[in-house]
Amino acid sequence: MSSPPASLLQSPQAMEFMREFQENHLAEIEFLLGQRRLYLRDPEISWPELADIEHRLEAHVDAMCASGEVALELAREALTSGDESAVIAGIHVIASFQELEETDGLGEVLHAMEEAATDLLSVWEEALVLSMHPSVADRVSSLLTSSRSEVRATAARILARHHEGRGDLFSPLLSDASAEVRVAAIIALAHLDYRPALTALESQLQYVPATEWELLTFAAICMGSSRALSHCRQACRAGGELPSGFPRLLAIAGDDRDLPLLQELCAQPKLASRSMLAVGILGLPSSVPFLIEHLSADALEVRLAAGAALNLLTGANLYVTTRAKEEGADEPEPGREIHLPNTDPITWTQWWDGHYPRFAGARRFRLGKPFSLGVCIEELADPRSPFEARERAAQELRIHSGQAIGFEPDWPIRRQRDAITRWQRWWAEHGSRHSRR
Repeated sequence: MSSPPASLLQSPQAMEFMREFQENHLAEIEFLLGQRRLYLRDPEISWPELADIEHRLEAHVDAMCASGEVALELAREALTSGDESAVIAGIHVIASFQELEETDGLGEVLHAMEEAATDLLSVWEEALVLSMHPSVADRVSSLLTSSRSEVRATAARILARHHEGRGDLFSPLLSDASAEVRVAAIIALAHLDYRPALTALESQLQYVPATEWELLTFAAICMGSSRALSHCRQACRAGGELPSGFPRLLAIAGDDRDLPLLQELCAQPKLASRSMLAVGILGLPSSVPFLIEHLSADALEVRLAAGAALNLLTGANLYVTTRAKEEGADEPEPGREIHLPNTDPITWTQWWDGHYPRFAGARRFRLGKPFSLGVCIEELADPRSPFEARERAAQELRIHSGQAIGFEPDWPIRRQRDAITRWQRWWAEHGSRHSRR
């Protein structure tokens, strides 16, 4: 009779057991990444709740990294599977591998990215934006000179969304043959506040097609360009085909003199809802009757935009609760509960009649308070702030503070909190000089 193995690792089934064990970790990583993606933009989910998902995700990645070659081989299989959810899980695991000698996990991921199918490059972007690896910026920068334009563009977007990299590496990309690369480089330069590129950005506004105006104008305004803001105003006055983001950009970067122009844009069907929201961003109390009037608009999206604009300006928090039918659900299913802006003109008129005296003494208001960059920082920190509101507040901070502190609402929660803390410290030190606009 043979003696039993001294340990599990000596058992003939050991490798099979270890592989199944790591497969469970990898499957859980796939699931958690999918949950994070699903919840990230869900207005019914408070953004701090994602921290629990990320902690669990880190624990599973750490467990795989501690398991050596078996886990690494599984992650490599996932990376080459062609399935998006498996690929992103493989990227997360491999990029974190530092336990094995002569294993450069991040280098392996970037090599695979350079050869990846074009339709999968967005997966690399998502994974590496989420990565907290300390060398992501330095290593991804090498792909800015890739022979593939789509890889250059993806690398530039990763660095732009990380708010990291050397500004001088992006300047040559402004003349890249690929519009995708140029646009990604423009945003990176804005986030890095690379002022030597401002003249080039301003000059490009004179000859690039209207499809490239929006991000180019935003980037130049971030660097303090009055010419770019004038370009935005002139384009809005000229009518015709206008970038869809121009009303919001004008509201963020402009002033109370721009209200009549934004109200005119509300009459254009293609821009009506976006322009209505922009009126709310501008936050002038004199615009409240205009917004209440449009609660009776024919188009539902315009009515909802007017209600959202009123809540943003006043902080009244007038919402209605309804149920959204889940896609593919059977008819009897009630759907999950969601909250939509109240669009009843009578309710809003009564509220405004009882509260309008509070809206004296300041030009602009945000959430019922006199507008300041401090209120924007509060929007970043508020657990109830939805993704789009935090994205817009971060843009306002970037434009009006002149600081490249950075913030992205899809960053890991730990990094978001660190950025919010830096913004709060900056406001505590410099807020008296930026108190109102």
